[in-house]
Amino acid sequence: MRWDDGNSTNVASYRLKVVEDSSYTPPRSVPEADPSATPAGAAAYFARPGHPGDAWVRFDENGDLDGWIRYNRQDPSTISRYREVFNDPAWRRDVDALGLREAPPPGEKGRPARQSLDDLIPESEDDVLDRAEEIQDAFRDELEGREYAGFGVVLDMAEPTYSSQYGGVVTVDAVIFKNGEKAGQTTRIFHRDRDGSLWVSHDYLELDSKHQGRGFAGAWNGHLERWYRESGLERIEISPGLEAGGYVWAMDGYMWRDASQAGPFVMATPHNEYRLKTIPRLMAEIQRLEALLAANRNGEIPNEYRLSDEALAREQAELDEARTLLERFRLPFEHQAYPQPRDVAQIGWKPGRDRKSDPWLGLRIMAGSYWQGVKWLT
Repeated sequence: MRWDDGNSTNVASYRLKVVEDSSYTPPRSVPEADPSATPAGAAAYFARPGHPGDAWVRFDENGDLDGWIRYNRQDPSTISRYREVFNDPAWRRDVDALGLREAPPPGEKGRPARQSLDDLIPESEDDVLDRAEEIQDAFRDELEGREYAGFGVVLDMAEPTYSSQYGGVVTVDAVIFKNGEKAGQTTRIFHRDRDGSLWVSHDYLELDSKHQGRGFAGAWNGHLERWYRESGLERIEISPGLEAGGYVWAMDGYMWRDASQAGPFVMATPHNEYRLKTIPRLMAEIQRLEALLAANRNGEIPNEYRLSDEALAREQAELDEARTLLERFRLPFEHQAYPQPRDVAQIGWKPGRDRKSDPWLGLRIMAGSYWQGVKWLT
């Protein structure tokens, strides 16, 4: 590193941090007035003592995360809605400009302060024997009796265990319900390693098909993640394997756990062992698009099934984007430009595309993919 005075200092590369350009980023879609919106059932809520405004995010009926900013709580005409904020930095930028920070949603202020997870994950076998009922009650108090985007949970168990090999563990199983009927099941496993570090694995979340895309996952995980951060947990680990899990976790900012998770440079086929890995799935999508475009341009497809010029241009743009990303996968895993799951999930995304009726290339690759991921909290 060379300083202004001409002197230099040797700095190890791993100690350097890339600072992103902080210049203004215009929103991809224009915020729209939404005077009837309220923060009820929000996945996350933001406010600041003494400030008249607030903000929140909620998953819409398609499973996309939308954001709202209310500049004055007393004036509904000041509410603006930002579409698909996962893909648009404008909402986050505007919330930060107002100085708003994550806060308890309205209506929760009267609840007693929750216990830290550091107090609930056992430190010894004696801790398990003496406090098992207390630990289970604390998890019930924190997680039951709340609304998560219109859903609720009832705990099947919150079981603490301890071993000299694995340290302290609490396994939490819960039934998800909607309007008095079972809608799904979820499992979270909390860990205290022998060195004292705390982390959690998101082992399982399944919703009946009619309840998917209704915002439960975002509200549930958002509530838990706030608790994790307050309690000093180091990380969240995941292994997405259900129908949309790979896409959902990718869009939530999870990273590959290690260099093997994206998979090898081998073409995925319906029956080979690589069919759930990201790089093989990306290669297969590239091959499919190349064949589709060639067949259209060579007249091998009957006119009534041939893609329009607009559709051809869109498919070509997705193909070009996919090829570029595939080449980035050849970089060393530690390189700052090595693709992360979210980079793949966004291939071909444009504002307004519906993930059910018009799935883009990145969504097709990541939905149903299998990889082990991590989100660092500290």
